[in-house]
Amino acid sequence: MDTIGEPLRTVKTAKEFVAVICDAMQCHYAIVDKCNILHRDISDNNILVVRMKDGTVRGLLIDFDCAIDISKDKTEVRGEMTGTFPFMSLNNLTCSTVPRTSLDDWESVLYLLCWYATIGFGTGEDRSEVRARLKNQPIARWRNGTLDTIVDAKRSNLRSLDTFYHDIVRRFDDRDKNSEQLGVFALGLYDSLFANKLGTGYHGSEEKKVNPIMTALLNDQPPPTSVSADSTNVMGPFALRAEKWEDISKDLLGVINDTKMEMAGW
Repeated sequence: MDTIGEPLRTVKTAKEFVAVICDAMQCHYAIVDKCNILHRDISDNNILVVRMKDGTVRGLLIDFDCAIDISKDKTEVRGEMTGTFPFMSLNNLTCSTVPRTSLDDWESVLYLLCWYATIGFGTGEDRSEVRARLKNQPIARWRNGTLDTIVDAKRSNLRSLDTFYHDIVRRFDDRDKNSEQLGVFALGLYDSLFANKLGTGYHGSEEKKVNPIMTALLNDQPPPTSVSADSTNVMGPFALRAEKWEDISKDLLGVINDTKMEMAGW
């Protein structure tokens, strides 16, 4: 029987990686939108590289073992941990009661991108080169350690756009001619996932204390008629993000499509 595709680690360049990821997430978006199925395990084990006879590469999203039907409200409320450890969303890693949405899978794409952009492309089965690339890299803490230390590491690295750039993006392997575009791609995904401008008012990866008046204004709601000067609300970024998941998903799809076209020279 013929092999359908190759593991994601066989991609040879950043351009190939983006093309494959773009295909996989276009499929993901369509399956959520048309079939109400949420994959819940976006990882390098579940995206195949398909090499076409004309030399181009395509991506294939596989393994729907963790997928669920979300036709009722397009979210999953259970605080269940599913997926592949290094690529799991913070919402997922913490078994949060915040509804799971397609944004958790998109967050996995961000982690997948950062991982491969750091270790470089074309390493294939050479694990010694991978280990060498990860030595003293903050991103290595996404895979190694206890659950608590992995959560702490991701939260720390994603605290702000500046922190994300300093800890992760600026350390991308620069041997690929498109490495700079990969950095822009990663920052675009981060911006949509952790700093969007859709009115939810969340920024970064940690809960923040916000005055109720500011909370109302950020969410386009009437401010409270009376509030004490020292009164605060705890603003959880992932609960707020989940409320706008459909709009944010469209934005993320646009980011990945634009990156693919830019790398293709269109």
